[in-house]
Amino acid sequence: MKIAKTAQLITPVKNWDELLNGERLHKQTQTQIEKYLPRCFGYHLLKLGHLSCSLDTTLSPIRHHVNCAANENNIDLQADLQQLPLQDASIDLCIVAHEINYSNDPHQLLREIDRVLTLDGTLMLSAYNPISMFGFRSLFKPKNIKKTRLFFPNRVVDWLSVLGFEITQEQHFNFLPLEGNCLISNYVEKLGQQYAPSFCSAYFIVAKKQSAKMTHIKSPFKFKKPIINRQPIVTRRPSRT
Repeated sequence: MKIAKTAQLITPVKNWDELLNGERLHKQTQTQIEKYLPRCFGYHLLKLGHLSCSLDTTLSPIRHHVNCAANENNIDLQADLQQLPLQDASIDLCIVAHEINYSNDPHQLLREIDRVLTLDGTLMLSAYNPISMFGFRSLFKPKNIKKTRLFFPNRVVDWLSVLGFEITQEQHFNFLPLEGNCLISNYVEKLGQQYAPSFCSAYFIVAKKQSAKMTHIKSPFKFKKPIINRQPIVTRRPSRT
């Protein structure tokens, strides 16, 4: 297994149209986001990356939304995603769409998200699946596809579990990364999501940051008999002669 961190220069994606079948992928990701937005509450919502910033989050009950990206004019916060200028435990919901696929250090990205999330905060993350039609096509590296780093969903789940996240939902979609919206493609998409989710091109993870609780550790040793006998002991006084 390759190391997640790399020294290679990776060009970030600024628009969904730059991705293969980007428009369809955008709609499918938006559908997944809208399923869970009404269930997340708090005060501050953070969207990391250009793709996340273009997602519509008006259905969220959270009022304050912050769009954060590395370099763009029409955003709220311009910053390095691996070094966010935010206080610890200040964000209630964080949305990251395919950002780990174009990050040179996804571990640091997740650690930074863990730092800014509040206890019981929620993370919504989407990424590409290596075992899929997209992963097979990316092996040939055509010129119209940007260099993408692919990570297995189980590997991402392990990273989040190490950080103390609880995976509440994991969905797979985009079975056939093809353009168009015909009845046949929609039917094949439903069959793929139902019977072969592991081969879908994208996956969507909803994780909740757990608050650590102190638990009492019981001693594994148990004495069969009490050491101290609590019954009274009768003694005879020496007789006086």
